[in-house]
Amino acid sequence: MATGRRCQHCRGPLRATARADALYCSPACRAAAARRRRRYAAMVRAGKALVSGHADAVMRACPVCGKGIIPGVLRRADAVYDRPACRTAAWRARRGVREAVTGEAVRDGSAYG
Repeated sequence: MATGRRCQHCRGPLRATARADALYCSPACRAAAARRRRRYAAMVRAGKALVSGHADAVMRACPVCGKGIIPGVLRRADAVYDRPACRTAAWRARRGVREAVTGEAVRDGSAYG
């Protein structure tokens, strides 16, 4: 017996045995819908801040390339770097500083030359 009810996230059919107030077909769809709501709310907050002239409240500069990023919008909320290449460049710079201080390169916990 088809109930005609659909999951609010994936639009798939709900089971016939689902509760009357069920909105999602599975816990995975419930979690995905919550992530989508959080992402949308972050985009709205960032958009309002940018329009109202408070860009410095939501934007952060990448420490490597200086490009402005908005953490939490299309990337993790704790994002520091603009892209993976910047993250790698920062790691290589940190590694170079460590090598300059100790005088030896370190790989997997052992010195190599």
